[in-house]
This record gives sequence, structure tokens and C-alpha cells, in this order.
Amino acid sequence: MQEPNQPLRVLIAENHPDLSEVMSQLIDTEPDMCCVGQISEAGEVLAAAQRTAADVLILDLMLHGGSGLPLIGELARALPSLRIIVFSGLAYSEDVAHEAKRRGAAAFVTKGTDFGVLLNALRCGSRAA
Repeated sequence: MQEPNQPLRVLIAENHPDLSEVMSQLIDTEPDMCCVGQISEAGEVLAAAQRTAADVLILDLMLHGGSGLPLIGELARALPSLRIIVFSGLAYSEDVAHEAKRRGAAAFVTKGTDFGVLLNALRCGSRAA
């Protein structure tokens, strides 16, 4: 859980290394957040979230080794204070977004969206109940 006056600790689970690196660099330019790690394998997400003590996870639905969608419920049960922001290259679908939120995601953001929308979702999602 995020401590008051501490940067928001963001973990990135993204299968495209260049995009992951750009997101990490942009997050690190924000004064109220920092990137605590980048992963691309579905099987590493839970352990990385635990190890980094992330406040928020940016979760791609298309990870190496599996889909991110089934991970949402597992993460929500194992780490209830972790806020999950789905960041997907899939065209926005009400069904997919609804299913992600039903499983425990705080928000669904498409990759074609302005980066400011993702930053806002990180900030708002981190404080969601």
C-alpha cells in the first residue's frame, strides 16, 4: 500500500520491451511515481509484484507465456492492495473491459490512448477502494 508522501510504485507487465522501457522512463519523470520493475512473462507477474511491493501494476493482456486476463483475479486475491491497470493493444471492447474489472482491475486503458490517460489511471486507480 502506498505510504503518504511516497512515490507511487509502478510495476510494468508488458510484452513489448521497447514500449515497456519508454513507459518506465516516462513514469520516472513524474515526481509522484517511480517504476519498480518491468516484466514480460505471465508466470513472473505475481512474484514480481510481491518482490517489488508495487502499489500499481500496468498489465498487458498479451504477455509471453499466457494471457494477463486470468492473472487479474489471482493478483487481486493474493495482493488486495495492488491496483491493476489493464493496458491493452486490443481494440477497446466493452466485454473485455467489463471482464477485467469484474476480475479486479481498477481501469482499462488502450495502448492507442494518450499517455496522460494512463498516468491519470495510475493515480486514480492507486487510490480506488
